[in-house]
Amino acid sequence: MEERVKLKSATHSNKPSGLKASARYQAMETLNLVYKGEAFVNQEVNQVLSHSRVGDSDRDLYTRLVYGSLQFHWTLQELLKQVLKRYKRTKKWLLALLELSAYQHYYLAAIPDHAIVDEAVRIAKKRGNQTMGRFTNGTLRNLFRTYPTIEDFISQQAGDQAYVLSLETSLPLDWVKYFTQRFGFETTQQIAQAMVEPAQVNVRISRNYWQDQDKISQALADQGFPNQSSQIAPHQLKVKTGNPAHSELFEKGVITIQDEAASLAVDILNPKAGDRVLDACAAPGGKTVQLAEYVGKTGQVLAFDIAENKLPLIADNVKRMHVDSRVSIQQGDASQLGEKFPEESFDGILVDAPCSGVGLFRRKPDTKLNKDFQDLKNLQKIQLEILNNVSPLLKKAGRLVYSTCTITAEENWQVVEEFLATHPDFALKAIGPEWQEVLQPSLINDACLEILPHHFNSDGFFVALLEKQS
Repeated sequence: MEERVKLKSATHSNKPSGLKASARYQAMETLNLVYKGEAFVNQEVNQVLSHSRVGDSDRDLYTRLVYGSLQFHWTLQELLKQVLKRYKRTKKWLLALLELSAYQHYYLAAIPDHAIVDEAVRIAKKRGNQTMGRFTNGTLRNLFRTYPTIEDFISQQAGDQAYVLSLETSLPLDWVKYFTQRFGFETTQQIAQAMVEPAQVNVRISRNYWQDQDKISQALADQGFPNQSSQIAPHQLKVKTGNPAHSELFEKGVITIQDEAASLAVDILNPKAGDRVLDACAAPGGKTVQLAEYVGKTGQVLAFDIAENKLPLIADNVKRMHVDSRVSIQQGDASQLGEKFPEESFDGILVDAPCSGVGLFRRKPDTKLNKDFQDLKNLQKIQLEILNNVSPLLKKAGRLVYSTCTITAEENWQVVEEFLATHPDFALKAIGPEWQEVLQPSLINDACLEILPHHFNSDGFFVALLEKQS
């Protein structure tokens, strides 16, 4: 689970019209909010689309401009610094406009330069004034003339292989250096290349419909969502195009949206029918649903999250997937749950811990912005506090899964090592041999796996299986 931050949305009740309803204008406004730290990209894009703030014919272009500009933000930022003497003093919305214009020129070949520049100038005049329109025109024409292609720009930059890789994949240089130190340069190249690939949508089939997987796959394809089976997760489909959240199968609770790597946390915990399970950091509820399917009608899942405003998301998910009768949802800080229950209250515990979200750089490119490496140690402290607090609640011979959507040493294996060093009543538990075979590239040992983005073209994810000694 990602680190939680309270942000505001700029959704307005009045729908924009004319130029303000165009894909590029709304993309500029969304990027401006994200760059100022006032919105998460996925939340703001959903708000813009759900409130029809962009015209129907422009929805796909708007989404592509926002995510594409963010995905290549590091490279585009370095590019603009070459032609803007006062880059840091330029207004954020104007930088957003210049960046999405540069993205179109360098990464979307189908859009002619004159169309890019003309619309950018119109937006700059509308959002600012005539002077800013002239500034935008001069800046973009100078940029495109100086560096006709992104390869021209990269080839002219003096730097070592780390900086070149950073520009080629738009992975911030500090992260290239971090991954190189941790994994070596060759693996870092693979990680960086995978992180810039388009993220696919994955759907997990409800346990009630496992026997109909082939029919469900065909039904999705017939509705315009071509798909293929997951390499690593049973009863998961990788959708090649489209958003199956708009399908009838999703509305009826036959399928749910869930990354294949993330779903492994519950599969590896493998709770039994009738178990009582704690989901300590539950929002938005994808794993809560999965746990509820495992424990069945005779079991119970207690789902907690520190963010009260996210509890409705969990409730919506469990209701749509028809497992609400076996789930109890409550607000609570996972690092203080030990005070709510007697010791040995649960057969299984899932700690999908708040983390840096580095494994989501491809799916949520705004997570690459303003990451502070000091945060890794701060998050490690929170993660250990949660484990220390919930571990007494596990019954003897019970199983605990610690998982994150990151690929940093500080938040993954180091947390497990430190927890085990201070909890002799816990030990690593080998995951099943069927998992060890299919997940072999990601295994740290027979009880821990760290899925890197290039292993299976999925999100980066970590899972450790622990057992309380009897």
